[in-house]
Amino acid sequence: MPAGPSVRRIAILTVAGRTFLRQGYADASMDGIAAEVGGSKSTLYRYFPSKAALFAAYVEEIGTLPWSTLAAVQVEEKGTEAVLEDTARAYLDLILSPSALAVTRLVMAETVRFPEIGRIFYERGIRRAERQIAAILQRLAERSDVPGWNFLALPGAAAHFRALCEAGLHEECLWGVYGSASPEDVGSVAQQAVARFLRGCLGYDHHLPA
Repeated sequence: MPAGPSVRRIAILTVAGRTFLRQGYADASMDGIAAEVGGSKSTLYRYFPSKAALFAAYVEEIGTLPWSTLAAVQVEEKGTEAVLEDTARAYLDLILSPSALAVTRLVMAETVRFPEIGRIFYERGIRRAERQIAAILQRLAERSDVPGWNFLALPGAAAHFRALCEAGLHEECLWGVYGSASPEDVGSVAQQAVARFLRGCLGYDHHLPA
């Protein structure tokens, strides 16, 4: 994409994100966003054909850097537990970012009236991260010469892992119990999530390695 359109697209997403978070999805208007960006409504629609499409692009944009960190988790150079902890930390960095927490609250508040934004957030946010986690677990299962580690590639393993990461600290930050999480907090939660994940899987199959 040429530099001009790319810069324009980023400017639109920046204004749109600020508008969504300030006014809510219902009250945010394409007219208002276009006016603040400084251009015509038709120009805005050339980039994003609807408010839902603009919201979907915003959800993807706020996760670009954290998602790239999750996708870049090294599998081959570390032990399984270390890789899982790196994965948990990357996922926690994603969901605990101020922008991710803010848009999560927005979706929770408005998805009853606008189910499409709930579906967008789930598919473009939650499911996207879960697919990345599943890919990491699959690679760990494939590289292991211990048959018991196949549980990492079972259906639902990534969802289980994700849920353990979200328990506790994320919920406390989401509901305002804590304003922010420190790197030490994230590291501690990552270790606990991995330990519980492995312990739970070990409990289902006595052949799994200790």
